[in-house]
Amino acid sequence: MEFERVMLPEQPYLFVERECEMSEIGQTMGSAFAELFDFLARHGIQPQSAPIAVYPQMPSGSSVRFHCGAFVNPGDLGKADRLVYGATLPDGPAMKTVHVGPYANLNQTHQAMWDRITEEDLDGAMPIWEVYVDDPQKTPEAEMRTEVYRALSLSR
Repeated sequence: MEFERVMLPEQPYLFVERECEMSEIGQTMGSAFAELFDFLARHGIQPQSAPIAVYPQMPSGSSVRFHCGAFVNPGDLGKADRLVYGATLPDGPAMKTVHVGPYANLNQTHQAMWDRITEEDLDGAMPIWEVYVDDPQKTPEAEMRTEVYRALSLSR
């Protein structure tokens, strides 16, 4: 697995927030993305990315809170409403890798990234996010690509 440090610009996104048990994350994300993309279509918002999941904080216990979203143009943040929120991933350094394979194995990629950050004596920060590059309806599970990012602290 290859890792690279990248410098990213601010990235505005619209999202639906969810919390669920880790075992229910796939089903929960499916319904959240359907809700989000319906909202984007109804409001004439063109997503600037594939679907993304942002984890603003580390999971606690067996549940996880996350944002199912898509990057958008900055002007579209004002179209958020009571069910779809707007936020911006901050600019700055991040660690990036590409996971290839089933979503169920993403935890292994996250662990490998955390190990690499530790090996390089870097400070991992929040958020952590995933960009789902390939459509699971059109791509064989073994070939699906997911970009995985973790913010890095500026303190070093």
